[in-house]
Amino acid sequence: MTDGDPYDGRVDGGRVDQDDVGVESRDDGGPASDEPTGFRRLWWVWALLAVAAVLLGAYASTRSGLLDVDELLVEIDGGRLDPALVEAVSGIRFGSPMSSVSPEAVARRVAVLAWVADVEVERDWPGTVRIWIVEREAFVNAVDLGGRRGLLDRAGTVLEVPAFDSALPTVRVDRLGVPGTRMTGIDLLLAAAGAVTPDLGEWIVALVPTGRGVRAELVGGVDAELGLGVDFHDELRSLATVLAWVELSCIVSIDVSVHANPVVLRDEYRCS
Repeated sequence: MTDGDPYDGRVDGGRVDQDDVGVESRDDGGPASDEPTGFRRLWWVWALLAVAAVLLGAYASTRSGLLDVDELLVEIDGGRLDPALVEAVSGIRFGSPMSSVSPEAVARRVAVLAWVADVEVERDWPGTVRIWIVEREAFVNAVDLGGRRGLLDRAGTVLEVPAFDSALPTVRVDRLGVPGTRMTGIDLLLAAAGAVTPDLGEWIVALVPTGRGVRAELVGGVDAELGLGVDFHDELRSLATVLAWVELSCIVSIDVSVHANPVVLRDEYRCS
């Protein structure tokens, strides 16, 4: 081959035919082409098995004796509820898995108790459940027409039947509900009870609803009409003033519904 001659596929020292030159392909479907794909598939299989093993181990650990309920602590702000009753109502069983204890479900069950105003439940891993309770406060005694006695809180919720606290005012109602229910139509009675001072409470036997508002039944069979007060503080202060200056044995009734102008009805026969 000399300069200027066209290339004919020949080289010095041998022959190279372009038609005979082969190009090796990696896409011929042989084993070498499957190796990367097979490796990736195997890697995903092992990864899935590892994840499954971790999840299974975590689940098994929560069901083991190492993470079961060993202790139940009940803390109560108040002195009415029995911790043993709270424990029974909570539904928590010693030895049961901690993972099976739902704080929300336990709180709902405990909140059914009439004395419970607020409740919080917490799982303290690995084996303790804590329950915190704030109790309702008894506000008045309630006596119904059948003579049953019970305690109500400030909102009119029935706390306990039968029960009576001599240190609290007493209101008369038609019928006491079951503990945990809220009585309606007694807002005026509760407002009047809230204005009764300890010294005045010694004079008042019970607060009674009337068509004109609230009546206070006093010792000695005397009635005091309080009317439709807003908070009854003025009416009861007026009543306290009257009681400080009159002799109850001569009194039939006292009307302090107009607190600035109390009216006292006397029985002269009683005074003679």
